[in-house]
Amino acid sequence: MSHPPIPPILASVIACLAAAVPARGRATFLDLLLGAAATKRGHVTDAILASGLSRGWSTYYWFLEQGRWSWLRVWAALLEVLTMLFRPAVWYAVIDDSVVERVSTEAPGSLTHHNHNAKPNRPKFLRGQGWLCLAAVIERNDFAVGAVPLLLRLVRRGANRGKLRSAGLLLHLLGQRLGHVRLLLDAWFMRAWLIHRALAAGHTVIGCVRRDLALFDVPKPPRKRRQGWPLKYGARLAPERVAALPEHRSAEILYGKLEVVRYRTCLVAARFLRGRVVRAVWVELERPDRRDKPRQQRLLICTDPALSAPLVISGYAKRWAVESLFRNLKHGFGLKDAGQQSRQALMRWVTVLAVGYAIPQMLAFTDPARLGGLAQPAPWRAPGIRTAGLIQAGIARILREVGRSAFIAAIWEKIDATASSISRSSAPLADKAA
Repeated sequence: MSHPPIPPILASVIACLAAAVPARGRATFLDLLLGAAATKRGHVTDAILASGLSRGWSTYYWFLEQGRWSWLRVWAALLEVLTMLFRPAVWYAVIDDSVVERVSTEAPGSLTHHNHNAKPNRPKFLRGQGWLCLAAVIERNDFAVGAVPLLLRLVRRGANRGKLRSAGLLLHLLGQRLGHVRLLLDAWFMRAWLIHRALAAGHTVIGCVRRDLALFDVPKPPRKRRQGWPLKYGARLAPERVAALPEHRSAEILYGKLEVVRYRTCLVAARFLRGRVVRAVWVELERPDRRDKPRQQRLLICTDPALSAPLVISGYAKRWAVESLFRNLKHGFGLKDAGQQSRQALMRWVTVLAVGYAIPQMLAFTDPARLGGLAQPAPWRAPGIRTAGLIQAGIARILREVGRSAFIAAIWEKIDATASSISRSSAPLADKAA
């Protein structure tokens, strides 16, 4: 019986990630990573059993608790893999948060959070661990949009103040690794403190804000020089003036389907940004299937006035990919089951889980010719479908049929070359894997 071949791109991606761990702990790290990428539950025991249980339990315990390796270096290696697999003209990044419910008050980072679901059968407040995520948006030729987790951080202090400070730290850790980034934020994170830090790092911010935000006309420079400071604000944009703006109508691919949007736009001075000139876009979607409900208007703000309104609208629609990321991480890759006794062990194990999700997600958006049959949809599904779940099933199939030793042997051949060349090579990873 012939075993399924191991795609070279899969071995190269895992080798790049394993090269970020010291040589002494790479075999243990590979066991945990392969198990996290192949199982659908987040318990360490499930990952160990899925990868083959080649070592004693105490080895994995000490690796997570006291091993001399840095989870930040693993994230940096994931960023290197991402930039070598994908080369978009402009990177889109998303900062958002999610809560993993916990009952114990002794769990690391267990705090009381406000429940934003607003469902009648759910409490207004719940106890859990608040996770802040910095994700990169990736796209495919069939207009599919996904997100890859770049950094995950457990909120340490209060549920509100801690999120904002942690978001600033994530931006600081990202730096210029992706170059100029268009940062997508929801209404809660559209705070002047965070926006100014993103602008100082050279990024553009696109976000949704309240419709009653204080926006003013951009004052015209006077013909003659006057005494005192120049005017910072013009007349305030009242709702009547916004309704008088010319309305545009266009069709865009948003949220995975064709949508007809109506929008009004103009350049304004935002008071919460100390008079900075930004582009404001009032947008609403035409929903023929929801004619019994009133259309909901949203106000989008872009800190780059040169961007057109359609680019702002289509760019902000990519933020929805992070919601699918949280759903898949929680229920498909076991973040809800990731429980550890210390903060450091929890951060390390969640790093392994998130990277285990990032591998199938990135491969699902690459060239299907490189996958070598890794994604095999069911016969009743349309041919050519590639999702992170199908790639996960393919990795589990290889582990089951080929075996752990043969799988790791194929990876080990690439680790030494990867460790010496990943920092100075800029060739696409797919070309090197071939």
